[in-house]
Amino acid sequence: MQIGGVGIIGAFGLAVPLASVSAKSASQLASRNMPKPYQRALTIPEVLKPKSTAVDADGRRTHFYEIEQKAALASIVPGLSTPILGYNGTFPGPTIKVNQGDRISLQMDNVLPLFHPQWGYRLDTSTHLHGSASLPQFDGYANDVTGLGLCKDYEYPNFQPARTLWYHDHAVHYTAQSVYSGLAAQYHLHDPVEGSLLPQGKFDVPLTVSDAMFAANGSLGYNDNTNSGLWGDVVLVNGTPWPVMKVQRRIYRFRILNASISRSYRFSLSTGDPVTVVATDGGLMPAAQQVASWRHGSAERYEVLIDFSKYPAGKRVELRNLSNQNNVDYDFTNRVMAFDVTDEPVDTSGPGARVLPTLLASSATMRLTPSQSVKTRRMRVKHDNETWTIGGMTWEEVIESGFRKVLANPGLNDVEIWEIENSSGGWFHPVHIHLVDFQILSRNGKAPFPHERGPKDVVYVGEGETVRLVMKFEHHRGRYMIHCHNLPHEDHSMMSQFSVGIDTNDPDPNDPIEAAKPHPIGQAAPAPAPAPETTETGGGSGSTEGTQSPETASPQTSTPPPAPVETPPAPAPAPPTAQQDVVTITTARHRLKKDMSFSGTSTFPGSAAATSATVVLYDVTPGRAATRLGTVKANSLGTWTLTTKPGPARQVTVVKADSSLGGTATRSVRTD
Repeated sequence: MQIGGVGIIGAFGLAVPLASVSAKSASQLASRNMPKPYQRALTIPEVLKPKSTAVDADGRRTHFYEIEQKAALASIVPGLSTPILGYNGTFPGPTIKVNQGDRISLQMDNVLPLFHPQWGYRLDTSTHLHGSASLPQFDGYANDVTGLGLCKDYEYPNFQPARTLWYHDHAVHYTAQSVYSGLAAQYHLHDPVEGSLLPQGKFDVPLTVSDAMFAANGSLGYNDNTNSGLWGDVVLVNGTPWPVMKVQRRIYRFRILNASISRSYRFSLSTGDPVTVVATDGGLMPAAQQVASWRHGSAERYEVLIDFSKYPAGKRVELRNLSNQNNVDYDFTNRVMAFDVTDEPVDTSGPGARVLPTLLASSATMRLTPSQSVKTRRMRVKHDNETWTIGGMTWEEVIESGFRKVLANPGLNDVEIWEIENSSGGWFHPVHIHLVDFQILSRNGKAPFPHERGPKDVVYVGEGETVRLVMKFEHHRGRYMIHCHNLPHEDHSMMSQFSVGIDTNDPDPNDPIEAAKPHPIGQAAPAPAPAPETTETGGGSGSTEGTQSPETASPQTSTPPPAPVETPPAPAPAPPTAQQDVVTITTARHRLKKDMSFSGTSTFPGSAAATSATVVLYDVTPGRAATRLGTVKANSLGTWTLTTKPGPARQVTVVKADSSLGGTATRSVRTD
């Protein structure tokens, strides 16, 4: 959609890089509908409540959530409604808050239209929890998509140090449009260290910053300038144009997420006073950094403290945008939001109300040194013959290889240095590496900027810059993505993958597409098998240093089924001439401390009863080792039944049947 000021550069289409471009506006809104800065109050997204919580035998909690991805209308511009896509119909979506060590199981339902109402592409989705060391099948792999009427159950371990994460759509080729349409929200991981140092509750404020352009009827306009990027003329904070927030005369903590699909910001205060940066993408910095401004690329998160006690009641302090090279700027994109200092009584309860911290918390990532590296890899980000590439590779090449081709293949727990060079003549690239946190060692041979001296998962690679990163490939084996977070670049192939601790030609029990398939909404998910490995962490801040990861979420059954953590005793081997049977589990029920009953069939292909089959039942409930429940023989009709009273002392939620003739089946267990 070529509209307004964007048309000024439309003839070039940004097919060649430009320095910063200025224009009056991009939207086609009538003047009465064009938002004006500082006319509306800041809104805070609701905090999502779990549907239920379970506690396992070891006392670990799992919170169960459900979110619907659906189309809705938002009140963004005066007098008009804007169609959006939203998590639970809002933009941003609801914030999820969780304590370190508590797991989350999130059922993500796709009830969107089959095709995007404005731009016509098919609305399959993939949800990425950005900043989480999730198993590959729960990481939001680009081609792991969920279609209309289906849902996917995502498992999040939350063993990392406290941090600001965010969840957003990651579906292949259409991430930009879907995130721009509203599929983005914050996710806060808390731990005792952060909870004792920084403001909490209403003084811990999420700010999701984005930009947009609008058609005359209030709908979103979209022009990515020949896949170079989209720069809107309206700046939104938590979905509101240039909002105002009333603040007390004390210290506030702001979690600032740049959710713009292309625009970078250089934030500063109108007073010229510094802010105190206390956390980066991966959590607390070793030491707080005071900066007068900071460069903030797409998908980066910075937690900053602002001390409003120095200002008199009635003072307005603006958060402004000084911009960066190769943005497209408009009349009011130099403004972001305003804070109005009030004379209301000051609440000084909780940590961090009056004193700005200096020393914070170290982390395993920030203690990595170049001498620990076993390999240095060098890659370029560039525009090559109308295609965006990273390390000379495109996502099309990954797809054509059957998802086997990788940019790198570190071993589990290897430390490596990656050098990323941007010398292609222009454009900045915020590069995101999934799974890991990294430390920025240098930028063009010099120390990183003060604001980025903490654990990161996105690095701003500016024009003519080379960054040097060190990271440890820990937590999980499997395939993960690396890509540019200027989302039109990502969607047009600036994405690749790396593998950790596996050969991509071998069977992968954590296959990011096959190991945990979507299922119809309202139906039970295919039963998972036990996790194939024990995950490890490299330690975090505070008391979590060097602990084992509590992540034991397991891949769902695929063909062939994944190997469990602890292989159960093998059933009696079949004679060499035996024919493999087909095993089914038709009923599965366990009423805790009452009874347990399972039944099923064993048949040869063609429905002939496999009367010689011996079936062994195992408890394969996620989160613990597989255990044998009992053994039973198929009768003359090929059916079998196992009943025990009372059943096991721990609740069985998933059961697996292995036949001596080779058949296998898994099923969720009724627990009522």
